[in-house]
Amino acid sequence: MSNAEEITTAEAPFDDHDCDCVLQSSNRVNFHVYKLILSLMSPKFKDEFTSPQSESQSDKSSVPIMTVAESSTPLRSLLLLCYPAATPTFDSLDNAKAVLEAAKQYNMQAVLSRAGDLIIAQFLPDHFLDLYALSCRFGWQHHAQTAATRALEIKDLGRPSNGFHGLQDISGADYHRLLVYHYQCGVIAQTVGDSLSWLPPSSTEMQLQMWKCKCRLVDSAKKLEIGNIGELKIVPWFAEYLVSSGKELLARPCESTIMESKYYNQAVIEATKCDDCRSEVIEDMDRFRALYIAQVKKVVATVSFPCRLVHHRFKAHLVSVGGIGNFLDNSLQHYRVAIGASGTV
Repeated sequence: MSNAEEITTAEAPFDDHDCDCVLQSSNRVNFHVYKLILSLMSPKFKDEFTSPQSESQSDKSSVPIMTVAESSTPLRSLLLLCYPAATPTFDSLDNAKAVLEAAKQYNMQAVLSRAGDLIIAQFLPDHFLDLYALSCRFGWQHHAQTAATRALEIKDLGRPSNGFHGLQDISGADYHRLLVYHYQCGVIAQTVGDSLSWLPPSSTEMQLQMWKCKCRLVDSAKKLEIGNIGELKIVPWFAEYLVSSGKELLARPCESTIMESKYYNQAVIEATKCDDCRSEVIEDMDRFRALYIAQVKKVVATVSFPCRLVHHRFKAHLVSVGGIGNFLDNSLQHYRVAIGASGTV
């Protein structure tokens, strides 16, 4: 079979024979395109089209064929991103990365920005750590924070078992920011149970069984600020729930932690041992849990994600400190100091 017989034409909209240029992929698929569109999207293509034509393409009656390094799958997605009306989906995250590399190669800034939005929307639920790395690499601060917020769902982020493929693509500084953000969110989420002064001042939330039952009237009962009422004693099983769930939030500061907490069921079971608590505990704990989740989300949202993403200048810094190994050692030391200073582990 000859090489000419192996060449195929791409599917619409890249099969228009009225085109003025053909891009041929590495697997010999011809994409019929227009120079004007590519020139508007890529300075590199613009320079290519305005450079003197080779002798083989000097015949103005023929459509020039340009061979590119990309295979047909990422090339199709790349070209679709040049058309405002087209919204491509990606076969895989690896395919999406190949499209980004091609857009970077051709200096397609608008395509990079648009591709970032689509990739985050498509892959965030299952690949938030890899997308954090990708966002750092391409300087997408907003997407980096979105991915970092989803990473709060990971318990004890930073342990060796929580490594991810994209880690090799980012600097130690960017990974350190992710760890610091996760830790700071955990610390502030844990404090929500230290005082319930944030409870809304309504009679419904102020009269929950956890601080009105007579079983709280023991000398060892803990006192907490309750809404705008002031300091009240709370029942022992509820005090234990707040402490235990707070420790869980330190390691995994997200809504799912509260919804999945084993200490919630333990608290309810313990409450049924009291005749007064038994009749109302389930309804009251459900009501409190909804308020608890809302407050945790509120305080976590106040934590600012470090905004400085490191790019090429970071390489020079690595040289000055003796390489990535020394930098990570220093970063880990600073992280340990931060934990020690907080008094909470």
